[in-house]
This record gives sequence, C-alpha cells and structure tokens, in this order.
Amino acid sequence: MRNEPPRSRPVAVIGMAGRFAGADDIAQYWRNLLDGVESVSRTGERPAPGGVSDGGFVSAVGKVGDVDRFDADHFRVPPAEAVILDPQQRVLLEVAAEALDDAGYSGERDAVVGVFVGCGENLYYRDFLAPAEADAGHHDDVRVTLANEKDFLAPRLAFKLGLTGPVITVQTGCATSLSAVALACSSLAAGDCDIALAGGVSLLPPDVDGYTYHEGGILSADGCCRPFDAGSLGTVPSSGAGIVVLRRDDDAQADGDNRRAVIRGWAVNNDGGARVGFAAPNVDGQETVIRAALARAGLTPGQVGYVEAHGTGTAIGDTVEFEALRRVFAGDGRPPGSVTLGAVKANIGHADAASGVAGLIKAILAVESGTLPGTAHFSAPNPELDMDSTPFVVTTETRPWRTDGPRVAGVSSFGLGGSNAHVVLERALAEPAVATMRPRAVLTLSARTDDELHRMRERLAERLATVTPADSAELADIAYTLAVGRGRFVRRWSAVVSGSADAIAKLRAPDETARSTARWSLAIAGAPADLAELGKRLQASEPMVRSGIVELTGSAELSDLPAERAGALVAAVIGRILRRLGLTFSRVDAQAWARPIAQWLATGADTASLTAALDACTGAAEARDARHSPGQVVIGPSFDLDEVLATAWQAGSGIDWAAYYAEEPRRRVSLPSYPFTRRRFWLDRPVRSSGAAGSSPGGSTRRNGVNIVDYVEQVWREVLGVDHIPVDAHFSDDLGGDSIYAVEVTARLREGLGLELPVDLPYVAPTVAATAAFVEEASACKETGS
Repeated sequence: MRNEPPRSRPVAVIGMAGRFAGADDIAQYWRNLLDGVESVSRTGERPAPGGVSDGGFVSAVGKVGDVDRFDADHFRVPPAEAVILDPQQRVLLEVAAEALDDAGYSGERDAVVGVFVGCGENLYYRDFLAPAEADAGHHDDVRVTLANEKDFLAPRLAFKLGLTGPVITVQTGCATSLSAVALACSSLAAGDCDIALAGGVSLLPPDVDGYTYHEGGILSADGCCRPFDAGSLGTVPSSGAGIVVLRRDDDAQADGDNRRAVIRGWAVNNDGGARVGFAAPNVDGQETVIRAALARAGLTPGQVGYVEAHGTGTAIGDTVEFEALRRVFAGDGRPPGSVTLGAVKANIGHADAASGVAGLIKAILAVESGTLPGTAHFSAPNPELDMDSTPFVVTTETRPWRTDGPRVAGVSSFGLGGSNAHVVLERALAEPAVATMRPRAVLTLSARTDDELHRMRERLAERLATVTPADSAELADIAYTLAVGRGRFVRRWSAVVSGSADAIAKLRAPDETARSTARWSLAIAGAPADLAELGKRLQASEPMVRSGIVELTGSAELSDLPAERAGALVAAVIGRILRRLGLTFSRVDAQAWARPIAQWLATGADTASLTAALDACTGAAEARDARHSPGQVVIGPSFDLDEVLATAWQAGSGIDWAAYYAEEPRRRVSLPSYPFTRRRFWLDRPVRSSGAAGSSPGGSTRRNGVNIVDYVEQVWREVLGVDHIPVDAHFSDDLGGDSIYAVEVTARLREGLGLELPVDLPYVAPTVAATAAFVEEASACKETGS
C-alpha cells in the first residue's frame, strides 16, 4: 500500500473572492488582518474575564453583511424562487461569479470548469422557511427541496454560471472548504477539468447576535477566540463564504493568467476509529495529512515558513493540533521562531464550512505580498504546548516575511468527525507585463443596467487612481482582461485611452447615451496614395494589419508597390480584419478606383481572387470622400481601428476581442468585480399562533367577463413572485421560469378555468399574450365541442 501520494503538477490560484466577518470583499478582509482588526460583532457588553457561567448568553458572533439580500435579476432567479433559496447558495453564487471576474474567466471561454464546494447547516430553512411552509399547509414541495438541499449547491453554481466540468458538493464539517480545494486540485491533476472553482460557505441568520455558553463545549465563555494562547476559552461562531479559482500551473503560465500563488501539495484523510469519540481529533491523523501534503509537494518541513492553523482556541483542539505540528516541524533542528504560526479564527471567528478557505485565502495573500498578519488576542503561549521547544512563534503584530528561499506556507483544516485537510502553497513569481505595439488601449465595460454600468466605471477609475499609474503594457493587460475575461451585457461603455490619467478622466466623464446599431455599412474613400500611407502608419502600431499584409502578400513591404495597388491592398486588409473581428456589413461602397476591392469584400474576401481584384483597381480618386453616416465604417486616410471597434462595441456589436489580441501575449489582471444590485429576499422569523393556515393565492377562479390576458398575467405573477409581467416577456429567457414553474402555472390555469391544457403550456406559449391566446382557443373549442 502506498504511504506517500504521488508527485503532481502544481496548481495555480488564478482568482479568488470572499465575504467574511467585517469584510465584503478580499481587499477589506486583508486590510482588516493587516491592521489586527477583530471582526466579531457584539451588541452587548463583553463578558468579564473568565466568561459567563454555564448557560449564560454571550453576545458575540462574526457577521457577514447583506445575507438577506441577493441580486436575483442578475442570475435570472424568479423572486418566488429567491425567497425560498438557501441564502448560502445565493451568497456563494455571487462569490463564485466575483471569483471568476477576478480570474478573468467570467466571459466566453473554451475551458471545462469544475465546481467543488460545500456549505454549513441551512439555518434559514430550519428557522424560517420550514415553519412558514408548515403553517401554509405546504408539504413535499419539490421547489423547496431543490432550493435548500446541500446536494444542489454545486449544481446550481454550474447551472447559473454555465460550467460543464465535474460538479461535486463536498461535506466534511469544518474541513469542508479546504477538502473541496484538495479535491479540485486532484481533479485538475487528473485532467478532469481545465479550471476549478473550490471553496465553501456557512451563514448565520442576520438576527443572531450571540450564543449560549455551555461548560465543556467548544464555544468561548467570553466571546473571544484565542488560538494557542494561555487564556483560550473556546471558539466564536461566525459566517463566511470564499471561492478560489484554480488551474494547472503550466497552463496558467502559458495563457498569461494572474497567478496569485501556487499550490504545490495537498492531502485529505480521516482519523478513523483510533480516537476516544466521534467528535474527538487525533494526533496521528493530523500528522499524517500534513506529511502527505508535503510529500506530494516534494518539499521538506524545513522549507515551510508559515503555517495557517485550524486554531479553534479550544483546549483539546489546540493541544492535539499543536502536537501534530510539533511532530512534523520540530524534528529538523530549526531554531525557535523560524516558523510563524497563525490562525484567522482569532480575527473573524469560526466560519464552519468556510473556515478552511478563509485560512487559505489569508495564506495566499501572505505568500503573494510577503507580509504576515498578526494573530489577534494572543498574549502568551498556552503552557501545555511547550512552544519554546519548537520552531513555532505566534506574533500579534503584522511583520514582513523574511526568508532566504521561496515563501512556502501550509494550511490546515480539521472537521468534527475526523476529516483532515492540508494544503502547501508557495509564492508564484510575478511575470512582467509584455510590451505592446499599440500606443492606446480600448477599455470596454458592459452591465445589465445603466446604474450598474456607472458603478463599474467608477470602480475601475478608483482602481486606476489608487494603484501605481499603469504604463502602456499594464493598461493593455487591463483592457485585455476586460475584453476577453468579462461577461457581455446590454448596457455598454467603451473608450480609447492613451494612459492612466486619460482613462480615469474618460471613466469619470458624464454618461452619454449610446446609439445602438444593428446594421453596418462599409465605405472605401480617399486617394490610393493616402490609403497606402494609412497602411504604413498602421503597420507600426497595429499587429493585425502587419500580419494581415504578410498573410495576403507574403511580405510586409508596401513601399515597393504602385500607389493604386498598395492603397487597394490596405483597404482589403482592413476590411478583412473588420470581418474577422465580427463586424458584418449590409453593403460595401467605394470610390470608382477601389470598387473591385469593395466587390471582393462583399462577396466573401476569397484570397484566391484577390490578385484579380487588385489588378482591377485603377484610376484616380474622386474629388470628394464618401459622406459619413451613422452605422458606417469608412476606410479612409483618417481610419482608426481602435475607435471603430470601441464604437461598434458600444453600439452592441459582438467584437471578437480574442482575435484582436491574438497577435500579442497579453496577461489577465485582477480588476474590480461586477457591482451587484441586491434586494431583500427573506422571510420574517415565524411567530407561532393557533390561527388556521391561509389559502393559496393561486386558488382564484375565473368569473364571467374576466379578461383572459389579465387572468393569465395574474397567475404568472403569483407563481413567479413578480409584481408585473409584460405580455411579451418570455417565460424562460426574460423571467427565469423553468419546468417546475411551468407545471404550476398550467395546474393553476387548469383549476381556475376548467380546461385541459398542456402540462408545459408556458413553453408551448412562452409569453402571457401567447398563453392567453392558447387559452382562448382551448375555451372556444370546449364550448363548441370541437
């Protein structure tokens, strides 16, 4: 039997996102850690030293903001579904989308993406939804099951984000999210997917302000978590959600991904039966999992400079974990203080299923930045741990990470039930930005609404204003990431910028109403010599033009060609580039001398007939250029490819930005994520009463004279939970309806109208108007007996 796991290809962390106590994003989370902020909320006074007595209430809990709110419209979730959907699934869906944004892979992609996530107990269902459903007399509702069972956590992310790789919900108690990361790394190593999302979520209801302390339990008597400290009394419950985006490191390097850190080794195991109880930890199991992760990484304990511990602050948990760490790291003669030990639970509390990914993200930021945050509440080591005989030190102050070799960190997460996970990661060496031929960059943004687009512009402007001014290469990487790495929505903005200051000014300029253009035309204007000069200018700044000329002629030289031939060739190359980038033209016009090339472009731009078209381009240019008009692209002396593409993008065209950037090796960079517009979807905490359950709002029946359109719209509104539905709104495309809602709509219409209707009627007739017309026809057939 194999005692050590095989060496595997390293896995890069290329993106991440999270929401933890006191932090709505990773940037705030890191600032809090560096500043030593304790993010545990307290509504009452802190208990006296020593804590409360058994059965006393402790007002301390780590809270995540806005857990009752969700951008249902962004993810096309009907309000009726949003209000019954486990908030853990809602929050993790938003965090997963933000992580893909951070990685630059939320746009169109060919990669197979897997999902490995888990969650904590669904307290919303237990305390809010289940009592409300029971009071209403609802039983065995499949919609409620699909919205709340843990089984559907990962599949829902895959469905809403369009991910097609292995999709697995992982549940190992407190070790859930780090176990999910390890499983994702194994899946990548095996080639099951190209990119993986991994992490977890655990949420407490927003009205939970503390907990009841019980002597001998794991919760702290005084509301503070003090890992490895002499005064440790237990842990503090908290909320959290985190996702990391992973990719095989060689693939990430080849494609210019933003490598935040590299996971070199990972391992998971279980303590088995060799322990005093099911919930008790075991030294041997924890030691084994750490050694296995190091062996897979091909590293020795002496190369590790930081360990992010599970660190619950409990008497048994800390003692067992520290002994496992001592066995692994104290045997190589390293001096005291050479390995820093940290535990994020001291700052944010115990985020349960999300605690492992919280520690991992902290460690990623530490190896990336070369900074080690201090551990809150630490004053003196627990004397039972004998820390002086080990290389470990716990520091309360943030300090630089000093090392002669690579920055290497280990992260541990251990779950009740004996599940253990450990990950070993190291710093990813930064690659410098690659120079660009293009003197300007095309910034592109899109959103669902004008308000969200405005907020996107402000976020990007703030990013450019607060980070070191970007040079042309860095600005080109930003433009590339926005173009190929973000989703495409209806509301759009674009600008051609020459530097950071220009970009900030244009991002913060007043909003302009963009003209939507469905049809484009192309015109070739100007004298042949002018177009030849245009070609020479573009050769120096536009890689697509340079390669396009070489592709058609085998040479990049224009100077040796006659003016008519050179000008016609430039027009042909530019027209062909525009077609390749996704612009289609309803017509192609030209001055007389260039009409053969216009005809060549209009009929498909077949390279076999190019020579004949060039030979036919003769004669002098006309005195006046073609008149510019909206929706027209003019290939003339003042032609500007960047401005044309920016205008076309903003007008709604589907520009192939990957093709635009194919000639230069650009890199993805971390940029602000999409600004969600959240609304409250949360039931009131039920108050038990003896009143009878109310009747379903969908039980109304049709009376003579009732307008069928109004009645159908009412049923759709009640089932989908929306206030108003346009008669031409599509059931699935616009309203997010699915087969379960379709069945309920049909059932209510059948009951209310007394008609036999297709079970999938909203798919047969997918608008209110179409359904009403179908119902009218069915009603007429019933009355006539036909």
